[in-house]
Amino acid sequence: MSIICSSCKKEISDLTDDYRIVLNEEYCSHCATEIIMEKAEQVILTTTNHIDGFLVEEYVDIVTSEVVLGTGFFSEFSGDFSDFFGLRSTGFERKLQDAKKAAFLQLKAQAVIHGGNAVIGVDFDYTEFSGNRVGVIANGTIVHLVPATEEYVSKHSKRIL
Repeated sequence: MSIICSSCKKEISDLTDDYRIVLNEEYCSHCATEIIMEKAEQVILTTTNHIDGFLVEEYVDIVTSEVVLGTGFFSEFSGDFSDFFGLRSTGFERKLQDAKKAAFLQLKAQAVIHGGNAVIGVDFDYTEFSGNRVGVIANGTIVHLVPATEEYVSKHSKRIL
């Protein structure tokens, strides 16, 4: 039996792992990645538990993202040099920024895959591993938000209270 990609219409064998279901539609792995990344741009990330002007219609899932990056010899050397002279270690800073961006992108992608449009209560931590590695762990709650219109609030007031 074969499956047809909802985007490129390529025929995919259901006996292989080269297809994914995203938002209840089947895609080849290439199209799935493109769709997830495109939709991930629209996902809201916030450290708060609510977003002004929106209501949580559904709590979807808890999500965690772990990203570990090697700092490399050059970053290590320049970091030691910076420490010696009391300067900022921009090499390490860039690595931490890259790891944080990757972790946030993973949170957004997971929200899309699970049908959410936001991740609330985002928290992130940094950790250092042996062997010149740095890690970022980010987690939050995937939710589906709706605009807090008067019509929606009055229709669902029993559920909101």
